[in-house]
Amino acid sequence: MRFGVLMNTHGVGARDDHDWWHQPMPAEEMRPVECAQIAERLGFDALMFGDHVGFPETSPTSTSPVHVEGLSDPTVRHRGEGEGDVGGSKRHYPPRPNLLDGAVVMGAIAANTSRIKMGPGVLISPYRHPLSDARQFATIDFLSNGRLLMGAGAGWMREEFEVLGHDPDERLAMLEECVQIYTRSWEDPLVTFHGRFYDFENVTIDPKPVQTPHPPIVIGATTNAGARLAVRYADGLYPILNQPLIDPHHYDRQQDEMRRECEKIGRDPSELIMMGIVSSRVSDADDEEATRSPRRNFGGTAEQILGDVQRFADAGYSMLILCPDCPSRTFEEWKDQMERFGAEVLPEASTIKPAGEWRTDF
Repeated sequence: MRFGVLMNTHGVGARDDHDWWHQPMPAEEMRPVECAQIAERLGFDALMFGDHVGFPETSPTSTSPVHVEGLSDPTVRHRGEGEGDVGGSKRHYPPRPNLLDGAVVMGAIAANTSRIKMGPGVLISPYRHPLSDARQFATIDFLSNGRLLMGAGAGWMREEFEVLGHDPDERLAMLEECVQIYTRSWEDPLVTFHGRFYDFENVTIDPKPVQTPHPPIVIGATTNAGARLAVRYADGLYPILNQPLIDPHHYDRQQDEMRRECEKIGRDPSELIMMGIVSSRVSDADDEEATRSPRRNFGGTAEQILGDVQRFADAGYSMLILCPDCPSRTFEEWKDQMERFGAEVLPEASTIKPAGEWRTDF
C-alpha cells in the first residue's frame, strides 16, 4: 500500500461520526513547501491539491460528494436554506475559506523537493479551457522531472459553475472531452479536436511532459459513469472515502463497472489503479479516537490503523490519500499527525499487498 496526503492549501480536515469537512485555516499556517518537504522526508508517495476558483459564500442548491445525512459543526459548515438543524450541511467548506492555487504551489514544491509526486486531487476540469490546463500541468511535469499525477473530475458546486459561466448539467460530458484533450496535448505534435464543447485544429503544446506517453491520469468520481470514463480515457479511479465510517467496499459497484467496461473495450484491468481519499487521526491507546465505538476509519493507534489499511487493501485500493484530522487548524498539529503516521504506520503499511487485478503503482 502506498500513501499520499491531501495538502492543506484549502484548510485542514475535521470529522465527527457522520461527516468530514474542511476547517478554515489561516493562510500563514499552510506553509505548503515545508509541508511537502516533510511528506517527502517521511516517505509519502504523493501530494494532492484541492481545486476551486471563485467560491460563492453560500451554495444552497449544491450537495458535496462527502455530505452525509448527519451531524455537522455549524460554525464551519454552511447549511442550506430551510434545512434548520436536520440533515447537516450541504458542503464541506466554510463560507469564506482561504484557498491557495494548487498549480502555482506545485511549481514552488517542484523546485524544493526531488522525489514525491504531485497533482490536483482533483482538478475540476470544466472550469477552465483544457488547452490551458494541458500546458500548465505539462509545465509542472517538466519542472518536477516527471512527477505529475494528474487528477481530474467533473465538480459538484452548481453555483461555482454559474459564476464561471458554465452549465453544471454538462460537466461530465465536458470532463470527457477535457481528458481527451490533455492526453492528445501531451502526446501529439499538433493537437486537433472536434467536440461539442471544444473545437480547434493544429495547436502546439510544447515542451511535452517528461513522462511518456503522458503523465498518469486518475478520474475523481463516485458514479458508474465516472468509472466508465476512467476506463476509456484515464489510468485509474479516485473516489472519495473521507466519511469516517464508510465501508471500504462502498464502491465495489464502480469497480465492477470498470471490469465490464474493460471487457467491452478490450482493456486490461491491470492498466488501471484504484486510489482513494480518506480522513485519518493517529492517537494514543487511551485517547477517545482509539476507544470510541464504532471507531472511525484510520483513527486510533498504529495497530488499529494498520487493520484499516488491510481492509482497504482487501477492497482493491493500492494508494490512499490522507486527510489528517487537525481540530486546532495549525501547522504544528498537521506536522505532528504526519510525523506520527510516517513513523508509526507507514513502514508496516507499505508491506501490505492490495487485492484484485488492478495496477498498484505508477
